[in-house]
Amino acid sequence: MKSRKRHTEEAAIRKLDKGWSDAAQAKKLNRVKQFYAKNGSVVWPEMTAAHGRPAVLARWKAAFKSTPNLYLRFEPTHIEVSESGDMASDFGVVYFKKGAKLSDTVNVAKYLVVWQKQNGKWKVLYDCWNTNGANNPVNPIKPAKKKSAGKSDKPAKK
Repeated sequence: MKSRKRHTEEAAIRKLDKGWSDAAQAKKLNRVKQFYAKNGSVVWPEMTAAHGRPAVLARWKAAFKSTPNLYLRFEPTHIEVSESGDMASDFGVVYFKKGAKLSDTVNVAKYLVVWQKQNGKWKVLYDCWNTNGANNPVNPIKPAKKKSAGKSDKPAKK
């Protein structure tokens, strides 16, 4: 793919990222789901993967239900478009708190999205993110209790 075309496709994905981020921040979930391919998937921390738009929408609804005041802003840092021009990877930062700094491991995470061109439009095929620290600002799960030294999870033999 020629450099000019690649730049045009990258710019289109950056624009989509902005629209997707704005829709998510506004909690416009019917708009959010439109960014996903019909066979799109979300692969989020501490959860099983969700495949297909209905499952993706359910995952988004659950995220906002468990974290009603969730702030979201996606910021792409690197987009790579395939030579054929029908696939792209989008790596970036997701902010969970307004004004958070990149060094904030509690309120900032990283994401990787795979875009696929379907019928001339870019759609999210895979959406995954993970934290930069031990926290999970969405759908928090209590940390496991620490084991005492010398103790085992296995029951004692009789």
